[in-house]
Order: sequence, then structure tokens, then C-alpha cells
Amino acid sequence: MLEKIIEKSYRKIQSIPMEYIRDLYHKIDWNQRLVGIVWQRGVGKSTLLLQYLSKHYNSTSVYFSADNVNIVAEGLYNTVENLYLKKWIVHFFIDEIHKYQNWNQELKNIYDDFDDIKIVFSGSSSIDLIKWKYDLSRRLALYRMYGLSFREYINIVTNNNFLAYSLEDIVNNEEISKEIYTEVGDKILLHFHEYLKWGYYPFFQESDNKDVYYGKLQWTIDKLIYEDISNFYKIDSLNLEKMRKIIIFYAFAHPGKLSINAIKEKIWLAYDTTANYLEILQEVWILKWINSNGVISKSIRKAKKIFIDNTNIVYAMSNETGYNIEIGTIREIFFINNFKKNIFFSDVWDFCIKQWEKEYIFEVGGKNKTRKQLKWIDNGYIVSDDIIFPSDKKIPLWLFGFVK
Repeated sequence: MLEKIIEKSYRKIQSIPMEYIRDLYHKIDWNQRLVGIVWQRGVGKSTLLLQYLSKHYNSTSVYFSADNVNIVAEGLYNTVENLYLKKWIVHFFIDEIHKYQNWNQELKNIYDDFDDIKIVFSGSSSIDLIKWKYDLSRRLALYRMYGLSFREYINIVTNNNFLAYSLEDIVNNEEISKEIYTEVGDKILLHFHEYLKWGYYPFFQESDNKDVYYGKLQWTIDKLIYEDISNFYKIDSLNLEKMRKIIIFYAFAHPGKLSINAIKEKIWLAYDTTANYLEILQEVWILKWINSNGVISKSIRKAKKIFIDNTNIVYAMSNETGYNIEIGTIREIFFINNFKKNIFFSDVWDFCIKQWEKEYIFEVGGKNKTRKQLKWIDNGYIVSDDIIFPSDKKIPLWLFGFVK
């Protein structure tokens, strides 16, 4: 069995594409003894592990998936121990760790029992991956691997190497868009709107057929609901279907329009159950919420604006249901997706972003959006879709896909 694991690992490493490597690759401290890479299915975690091995492979390294039948039969701890003692493997890259029962305890035991073993693992959409971090705060280096930014997408499709910029540069330096335009030209808006529809997940490269892409994305969402959520939260199949309906509702509602009371009436669930399901969908990274300016709350009951995680999910749901898409929702989802923290909303303007004791106020809309609501705010900016160049505190929406 050990030989088969090593042989399969070698074949996987040799076949992995190396044309494009995600930004996260260069941010990970690969020398840590225990590294975790988590986020949704389909964002490229497995590829990242194999790309690292392709560059650094030697006889002391091995890759395998935790749901391999041989691993499950032998046990994760026993497999690692045997590979270590009999084959002198000391660097383990373990994929799909969340599919192995009791993975957290066995990894902890491996870490404690073998001082010279290093482990890098990946896991998808399972809240225990995040909660476990607090049990191993002195051991685990945990990284979140998001989907492709627009910058990463444009680098792939145009074979460029555009850099990321600070928010201050984006709002103040009009030369950035000109530099990008010089390389991409008028197609920048075409690329942007294609990205909104089918560019967030790296598997867009596998087919030019959008129906194939949406089919894979719908499969990913269903695996999340009917496998990950079902197994971890022990929710019955009928209510899992209601959870899927919640995703559909938020995909087509204007952010903030669907309250918990509105949702519970549509799916015939109690208030507390509905709130709990919304929190689960946030915990597995399908929903996100934005707090009011200056108010930070982890409770869905106090959230004022709730969003789908990324625009591709909205388009996939539209492809499945035929429902019309709210373009304002798409613009806001894209905008906030470029900021993982310190973003708030207000009833007066759309969003406030706080960085380094500075506040930036933004109104998001189409190319005809005016500064009427921001005319008395020095640090207020219009974020406009369908324009290429900034002018007079009016910044192209696509340009925020280049924020660090």
C-alpha cells in the first residue's frame, strides 16, 4: 500500500499544470510544521499543494487525499507513521482533510508524536476547520484561499503579470488604469463582465462552454449543502433543500431587502431556525454580511446587508432557474469581495472602508451615477461600472479587482 501511495503521488505531481500560480502560494510560510489551506471547493487548493511539490519534490515528500480508501482503511495516523518509519517520508501534503472522520485529533497526535514531520493540509467548506484553529493556535498556520481576483483572472486570460495596488493608489493614481489599458485595450470591460459571470473559480480554464462551468459550480454548491453541511450539522434532507432555497433567494434579491422574517415566511421555517441556517451558510462561506458603519457584530440577527459570496454563484443560479439578475447586486457583490475586512455600510451612502486610520466612502453604480450624495464628502468616491478611466473622483468598478 505504501508504494501505491508514493507512486500515485508522483504521477499527480508530474501532471500538474504550472503555467499560472496563485498569489497565495508566495504568501504561505511553507516551512511551518503545520499549515492549513481552507475555503470553498473549486478555488484551487489541491492544485496549489501539487504545484509546490512540483517545485520542491524529493523522496521525503508525499501527497494523498484523506478520503483515499486505503487511507481510510488503514487510518490517517497509521498511514503517516508507516510512511515515516518505513519510507522516511517527513513532509506530508494531505488533501480533502475534512472528509476524514476524526481528522483533527489524529493530526494533533501526529504533530505531537513526530517532531520532524511537516504537514500541509487542505479542506473545503467545513466550519470545524476554522474552529480547530483555536485549539491549535500555537501549532497551526491557517490560510484562506479565495477565488480568483479580477487581476488574477486578467493575468491568466491575457498572459500578463499585473501587480496589486493599495486602496490609496487605486483612488488617487489615475495612471494605473492607463497602464493596464495599454496592455489590454478596450477589451478590459469585456474581460471584466466575463469574469463576473464565469471567472471566479479557476476551473473556468477547463472549458469555453459556460453551461459546463455553471454545471460544475452548481455541483460544487450541492456538494457543499448535501455533503459538507449535511455531515457536519446533521440537518435532514428536507431542510437542506430549504437551505438551497435561501441561497437562491439571496442571489436575486437586492442586498438588505430580505430580512430573516421575509425568508422564514418563504420557506416555512421558524425564526431561530432560519437565522441558524443563515449563520451556517456564512460559516461555510456562501453568504457574507456587512455591518453598519462602526458596528461589528458576528450575529446574523444584527446584520443589515447580506450578500452571496461571489457573482458567479448568482449567474449559475440564474442559468438554472431563469430568474432575472439584479445588476446592482452584482456590482455590490464584486466591490465588497475585494475587501475581506473593515468594510461597512450606511443608510446615507453604500460603503465605508477603513484602512490605516483613514476612511473612504463609496457609492457603487452605473456609468451615469453622480456624486450628489457625496458632494460634501472630501473622501467620497463614485464607483462606476462600464467606464475604463477614472475622472473627478469617479473610479471604474473593474479597477477595484486590482486592490491588494
